[in-house]
Amino acid sequence: MDSDDPITRAILSDSVYERLRAGRFGWFKQPLSRKLTVQGYLLHVLAAILPILALLPPEIKQAYFSRSVVGAAPKVAVLALVAVTVIGTAGAGLSAVGAFRLWRGDDFDEHTAQSVLNFEDLCSMLGLATGTIATVATYLFVLVGFGGGKTLQAWIATGGGNPYAPSGYGLNVGTVAVTALCIGVVLQVVSTYLYARGLTEADIHL
Repeated sequence: MDSDDPITRAILSDSVYERLRAGRFGWFKQPLSRKLTVQGYLLHVLAAILPILALLPPEIKQAYFSRSVVGAAPKVAVLALVAVTVIGTAGAGLSAVGAFRLWRGDDFDEHTAQSVLNFEDLCSMLGLATGTIATVATYLFVLVGFGGGKTLQAWIATGGGNPYAPSGYGLNVGTVAVTALCIGVVLQVVSTYLYARGLTEADIHL
C-alpha cells in the first residue's frame, strides 16, 4: 500500500483518533482548520448583507429603509442572525475539538476518540450544511428586493411574506453584519492557530 496515501497513513498511525477517523463514513473529513476557514468565509458572506442591502432599488429603500440600511430592522436581518448563530455555534464546537486535541495529543482511548469524532461530525454538519442552507436562504430573501416593488408584491402575494417588513425585535442590519464579521474573524484566527499547531492532516476522500 502507498504510504503517501492519507487513508493508509491514518490506518497505520499510532493515533486512535486518526485510525477511527479514517474508517468512518462521512462528508466532512476535512481538517479542522479548513472547516473553520470555510465557516469563517460563510460569516463574511453574511456580513456582506449590509452593503448588498444598500444596493437595493430606490423604491425598496424608500419604502423600508427610509432612515438608513444600517439602522433598519427587517425580518431578513433576523434570518441572517439565525444563520450567524448556527455557524458561530458550530465554529465554537470545532474550536473546542481542536483545543481538546491539542491538550490531549494522541492520548485517546477508543471511547473518547469516538465521542470527540461524533461531536466533530455534529458541528461540521451544523456549520457547513445547515449554515450554508441558512446563508443561501437569507440571500434568496435579500434578492427578492432587487426585482423591484412589483416582484416583491408578487412574492408577498404567494404567501412568502415580506422579508423587508419590520421584524419587531429591534435587531438592526448593522448589528447583524458586525456580529457576523467579528465571529468570522475569530474563526479565521482559530483556524490559522490550529494550522500552525499542526492540525492539518491531509483530506481523506471517500
